[in-house]
Amino acid sequence: MSLRRFNPYYRWCFPWLLDRVSKVVAPEREQLLSYAKGAVLEIGAGTGTSFNCYQSQVSKVYALEPDTGVMQKARSVLSGLPEIQRNKIQLLVADAMNIPLADNRFDTVVCFLVLCSVPEPQQVLQEVFRVLKPGGQLLFFEHVLSDNVAVQRWQHRLNPFWHRCAGGCQLNRPTAELITQSGFELQELQHYHHKAFPVLVRRLATGIAVKPG
Repeated sequence: MSLRRFNPYYRWCFPWLLDRVSKVVAPEREQLLSYAKGAVLEIGAGTGTSFNCYQSQVSKVYALEPDTGVMQKARSVLSGLPEIQRNKIQLLVADAMNIPLADNRFDTVVCFLVLCSVPEPQQVLQEVFRVLKPGGQLLFFEHVLSDNVAVQRWQHRLNPFWHRCAGGCQLNRPTAELITQSGFELQELQHYHHKAFPVLVRRLATGIAVKPG
């Protein structure tokens, strides 16, 4: 069992920090989730700041989160939603590297600032591929390796220290490449720099990838 649950930083400070970051990128999250449809699996649901973004074309949301401290805050958010929204969302404490759900079950999977922090992103993407229906879509929003060589050098240097205090977050992942290597077809991809983020995590990749049908 991870010792994170007994660490005051991860029990109290990290959920608060995650909540603040989620609010900074709220417009981007709302725009991305407007594409969600059908049965949805949100990986790394965090503190539940996405719950009110799902629109009428979404029939069910499984909100997967491995951190029990973070999930406790998500439960509080869920309890405050109108009943029609609350009944649509099911919380699931589980690890994305071993998703306890059936093959070909979901129309949409959401990864929002998740693939930067999981220990084995390709294993997570394999699980995402497995649970998506043929033709299903992966909606993603991730910070990635910078396109500035000088910043890249600092990302590589600082990464061993950064991930220890940032929930496993990695500074230097080529996420779009990992998605295509896992069998997905990129339907939309945009790279841009978010000025509200520190320079080490300023470059973002967002888009839609599809499981071939």
